[in-house]
Amino acid sequence: MVTIYDIARKIGCASSTVSKALNNSKEVSDSRKAEILAVAKEMGYVPNANARRLATKQSWSIGILFSEDLNIGLEHHFFSGILQAFKTYVEDLGYEVTFVSKKVGTQSLTYLEWCKYKDIDGILIVTVDVNDENLNELRQSGIPIVTVDSGLINVPTVISDNFQGTRMVVEYLMSRGAKRIAHIAGPMRSFSAMERLEAFKTVLGQYEMDASMVVEAYNYDFNSGRNALMAMFRAFDEVPDAIYAASDDIALGVIIALKELGYKVPEDISVVGFDNIELTRYTSPSLTTVAQDKVRIGTEAAKRLIAQINKEADAGQAVINRVPVELIVRESTK
Repeated sequence: MVTIYDIARKIGCASSTVSKALNNSKEVSDSRKAEILAVAKEMGYVPNANARRLATKQSWSIGILFSEDLNIGLEHHFFSGILQAFKTYVEDLGYEVTFVSKKVGTQSLTYLEWCKYKDIDGILIVTVDVNDENLNELRQSGIPIVTVDSGLINVPTVISDNFQGTRMVVEYLMSRGAKRIAHIAGPMRSFSAMERLEAFKTVLGQYEMDASMVVEAYNYDFNSGRNALMAMFRAFDEVPDAIYAASDDIALGVIIALKELGYKVPEDISVVGFDNIELTRYTSPSLTTVAQDKVRIGTEAAKRLIAQINKEADAGQAVINRVPVELIVRESTK
């Protein structure tokens, strides 16, 4: 097996220089790194995981916390896109990713216990129930954390600009003549859902419009959207001119429910979603929605987490980084 000493002998440098180059240390110039990496590849060098841990005092492992409590699933286009962008960035730096579990074998563990057991360098929180008691323990542990949905206090958060997106939706619907706008909110255990609901009430309030026509969907899925629409029509006497749904999956459930009740979209009621998943351009009608930049969110989250791991950033000075969104107008609005 080729070692760093073999590479050092071939190049004519110290083994410590080879080690630093292979670990992307700033102490080695870019040109020297390129030379060492090229020789390492030519010689078929494969790093030894245990040696690397000892040399860098890192496990080179990042945990992904993805809660299934919101019934979203890893196949969801938005979150899978974020994960792919994040994974690509950190793997290029030599990290491996693994999903945080509450078990090792048959033993139940808290999130923190699992991270300590696996010696995780940092955590990406993708989706999680904000009321989960394990989160505070994890946040206070000192393990580097970044999130793309939870909005935990003093944790760097990269998230779509829900306020900008909601304002775009409401003002666009108003420009198309909507006077009664309803909102099918996402589950309130989701930070994004809470922000979109808050923004909905704020924007309508600024225009002195009624913001009371709101129903919460239990999950971010098709059936929850359909059930929430049925609940809305039972709860309110007035029929809205337009419905703003907290996600595309919810919006698609809303459209099916409206058709079942005999309403036409958009002739009778306009519908807008949030996410811009691939399916929405092919539905009938195609869905007007807010596009989120999942690649930018995933990449920015990776950069912020690596900066913490390398002690180049202080998690205690965390701020929410809001990524701009875009309104995509299609057939589901007048």
